Amino acid sequence: MQREGRPQAPTGPAAARLVAWSGPLALAAAFCALAAWSWDRWADVQIDFGNELYVAWRLASGDVLYRDIALRSGPLSPYLNAAWFALFGVSIRTLVACNLAILAATCALLWGLLRPPCGRLAATLAGLVFLAAFAFANPLGVGNYNWVTPYQHFQTHGVALGIALACSAGAALRGSRGLPWAVAGLCLGLVFLTKAELFAPAAAVAGAALALEAAAAAPRPARAAGLVAVGASLPVGLALALLAAQMPAALALEGVLGNWTHLAGVASDPFYLGHAGLDAPASNAGRALLAFAELGVFALACAAADRWLPRRLPAFVAALALGATLVALRQRIEWLDLARALPLTSALGAGLLLAACWRRRGDRAQLARLAPLALFALLSLGLLGKIALAARIDHYGFALAMPAALLLVAGLVEGVPRALARGRGRGTLARALAAAAVIAALVALLELSDRRYAVKDFAVGRGADRILAERPSVSPRPARIAEALARLERLVPADASLLVLPEGSFINYWLRRRNPSRYLLFLPTEIAAFGEDAMLRDLERHPPDFVVLAHRQSGEFGVGPFGKDPRNGRELLAWVEAGYERVARVGPEPFGRDGFGLVILRRRLGEAAPAPEPVPTRR
Repeated sequence: MQREGRPQAPTGPAAARLVAWSGPLALAAAFCALAAWSWDRWADVQIDFGNELYVAWRLASGDVLYRDIALRSGPLSPYLNAAWFALFGVSIRTLVACNLAILAATCALLWGLLRPPCGRLAATLAGLVFLAAFAFANPLGVGNYNWVTPYQHFQTHGVALGIALACSAGAALRGSRGLPWAVAGLCLGLVFLTKAELFAPAAAVAGAALALEAAAAAPRPARAAGLVAVGASLPVGLALALLAAQMPAALALEGVLGNWTHLAGVASDPFYLGHAGLDAPASNAGRALLAFAELGVFALACAAADRWLPRRLPAFVAALALGATLVALRQRIEWLDLARALPLTSALGAGLLLAACWRRRGDRAQLARLAPLALFALLSLGLLGKIALAARIDHYGFALAMPAALLLVAGLVEGVPRALARGRGRGTLARALAAAAVIAALVALLELSDRRYAVKDFAVGRGADRILAERPSVSPRPARIAEALARLERLVPADASLLVLPEGSFINYWLRRRNPSRYLLFLPTEIAAFGEDAMLRDLERHPPDFVVLAHRQSGEFGVGPFGKDPRNGRELLAWVEAGYERVARVGPEPFGRDGFGLVILRRRLGEAAPAPEPVPTRR
C-alpha cells in the first residue's frame, strides 16, 4: 500500500530515472535562465569588484601579493583568480565563467548534501532559493553581492569550501576510510587562507565531526584527527613557503594569517558594528525575535492545517490558494525582514540535528545519514557571526546567510512535515503549504532584483570587459565613469601610473594602468588598519603620474567626507593637492553634496609632492 502522506511514485525504469533527475534538471534550467536574465549586470562600476579584477591582473602579470600589493585577507582567492587569468586570458568574462563553474559545483554539493536526508522537493526548493535569492540576486542599489561578481571572492570561495568540508566530514563518518578525513582537512586549510570569519565556523564543523567520530567508538579516532590536521597544514604550509621565498618571512606570515592580525580594531569600528547589529543590540534582538515568532506562527499554522483540515482536500489546492494569496500580497510582506530570524532558526536546527547525531552515535548508518546535514547546520550558524544581530540575505548575507536560509527552507518543507507524519498529521499538506510560501517568497525576491536589472543597460568597458550599469536617467555615476575612462585613455600614456582615491581600481583595470602604491583602497577601514602615515610614506616613495579623485560616500563608515575628516584621508588629499595640478573634471566636485563626480590631476613636472604636516589618525 502507498504510505500515507507521500504521493505514489511513477513505476518503471524510465519514470524512475525521470523522477530522480527532475530536481537537478530543474536547477540546471533555473541556473541557465537566471544567468541569461542577469547577464553582464552583476557588477558595480566603482565599488569592490574592480579591486578583485585589478589584484588578479597584477598577480597574473608577475607581481607578488603582500610585497607589491597590501591586502588584509589570505592569499587563496587572489591567486586563484590570477590563475584563471593566466590560463584563460585577462578579462571580466574569464572571471565570470570561472565563477559560474564554482557556482554550479556549489549547487551540486548542496544537492548532494540535502537530497538524502531532506528529500527531493526540499533539496530542489533549497537549490532554487540559492540561485534566485543569493547567486544571481541584486536586491541592493550596489551590485557585487552575488556569486558571479562577488565583492570579495573570499566569501564565495570560503563558503563553498565550508560546504565541501561538511560533505567530506559527513562522508568520513560513514566508516573508517581515511581519504574523506584528509579532504576535510584540506578544505579546512584552504578556508584558513581566506578570512577569519569563515575559518572559525569551518573549524567548528571539523571539531564537531571529530567529536562525533570519537563518540561513535571508532577504532582509531586519533587517526581521523591526524588526517584532518595534516590535510589542513598542507595548503597553509605551502602558501607560507611560497610567499617566504619572495619576501621577508614575517611579511609572508602576516599575509597567510590574513585578517586575523587586524581583528583588534573591529570591536570599535562603526562600520562593522552596524553590519553586525551591535550598534543597537536590544532593538535588533527584538526584531530577530519578532521574525522568529512570525516563522513559528507560520509553521504552527501549517501543522494545524495538516492536522485538522479535511483529508479529502487536495494538498495542491490548498497550496495553490496560499501561494496565490501570498503573491498577491507580496508588496505588503517584509520578506527581507524574515532573515533576521536566521541565527535563531539555525541554532534550533543545529541543536536538534547534533543532538540526534549524538543519540545515534552507536549506529554508523544512522549517524552517516544525519551527520552531513548536522554539520551543515553548524556551519550555517557559525557563518552568521559577522551579522549575528542584523542577519540579512543581501549585502554580506549573500554568502554568509545563504546556508542558514537553505537550512530554514529544508526545515519548513521537510522537517516540520516529517515530524507531523510521525504523529497524528499526514505531513503532505504542511509540506505543500511550506513549498507554496517558499515559491511566493522567491517571486517577491526575483521581482526586487528584476527592478534593479531592468535599468542596467548602459555599457561601460568594451568587449570581454564590458559590464552593463544603470542608465544615466537612473544614476549618473556609470556615464561619468565612462566619460572619465575616455579622457584618461587619451591623457595617460600606456607606461604611466595612475592612482584613484579613495576607491576605483576598476578604472585601473579597465585602462590597464598600474597603481604604483602597495595600497589599493583608501577607505576608513583600510586607513584604520594600515595607518595613513604608512600610506603616505608609500606614496612619497612611489608617486603616481596621475591621480583621480572619485566621489565616494562615507556615511556608512561613521566618518565625514574623504579629505575633510582626519579619520578619512585628510592628509592624503592634502598631499595630492600640494603636488598635483588639475587637468579635468567630470561631473560635480567630488566629496560634496552635489552627487557623483571625478577630478583628474597630473603630477607637476619637476616637483616632488611634499608631505603635509602630520595629523593624528585612528589606528
